Amino acid sequence: MIWYLPGCDVRRNHPEAVKKMTEYLLGKGLKQAICCRKDLSAIAEEDEIIQNCTLCEMVLAERMPHNCRRSLYEYLLETDFVWPDWQGKTVTIQDCRRTKDNRALQDAVRECLHRMNIEYVEMPQNHEQTEYCGIWYNTPIAPDLPEIVPELSACLEQQRQLMTEAEQKAAMEAWVRQYRTEETAVYCNGCERGIRLGGGHPLHMIELLTRDL
Repeated sequence: MIWYLPGCDVRRNHPEAVKKMTEYLLGKGLKQAICCRKDLSAIAEEDEIIQNCTLCEMVLAERMPHNCRRSLYEYLLETDFVWPDWQGKTVTIQDCRRTKDNRALQDAVRECLHRMNIEYVEMPQNHEQTEYCGIWYNTPIAPDLPEIVPELSACLEQQRQLMTEAEQKAAMEAWVRQYRTEETAVYCNGCERGIRLGGGHPLHMIELLTRDL
């Protein structure tokens, strides 16, 4: 069995796009899981989990370490998905700090952009060198995470560099000034939020993929 876990923040930020992708995947025989932090007992150890949230992947790595887990982008590349044609649209691609060790995800995002006829500009710090995740590492950790994923939470706490709201905004504005395109393709909620805070124009992959669904 293959389960699709869209991610709570992705669903909250892009409800129509997630609805269209969910309906598409259910039509392909996948089942839907609601939240990586809720009861996952219905998912058997031999089941596969497909997700499009970088935090979900981190949580699932601790909660469901024996399950095969892949991003939505890797999964779609192996299906008969009909890719929308964005006719040479050009974007900057922003890799997320949470995916530094997940080259398969990063490569899949780029291949999806290619198949959608989207040109992309690389950041100087990309792939395993990226340190960007918006203001996610500059704000307190979600209060429910330590109980759900204690190992991940302890690791994240060591990486926190808390900032005031004014400092966060200034940091994001400085970051956005690096971009050389009007829009930026993202696959992380933290990256998306940070770019928007800095006055940029993020485009989440889920929106790009579902335009014609």
